[in-house]
Amino acid sequence: MPRLSWILLVEDDADHRLLVREAVKRVAPDVPVEEVIDGVDAMNWLRRRVADPARLAGGVVILDLGLPRASGFNVLEWMREMPSLERLPVVVLTASENPMDAEHAFNLGARGYFQKPADFRNYLEIFQRVFRIAEKAGEGGGA
Repeated sequence: MPRLSWILLVEDDADHRLLVREAVKRVAPDVPVEEVIDGVDAMNWLRRRVADPARLAGGVVILDLGLPRASGFNVLEWMREMPSLERLPVVVLTASENPMDAEHAFNLGARGYFQKPADFRNYLEIFQRVFRIAEKAGEGGGA
């Protein structure tokens, strides 16, 4: 099974970034988490990563929708227009309770969609699922 080798966390809320880091540490302590706090920084980070396509392998993007400067939807749409990023797995982790947001995210190519949980145990469950999604994408020739 392909191994998850990196995570890009795109999240503007410091508390949620901390919860994600802690969940990843417990579920897969050897997987590094890179963090950016807005959509523009996410696109810039990914542009730099694309310069060396081998560095894309084994990655997953965890994407909030409500971001400053460019929304998560903007980032996801931009990624799917980039041939080198169109298959990179993206999992949305958002506070949105709007079912239309989930539908829109999946239509733009998200591989998973989760609401931010109130309980840390639920973060652990989410990240176990995120890793399975990312590994399955790697098996199918994704990123």
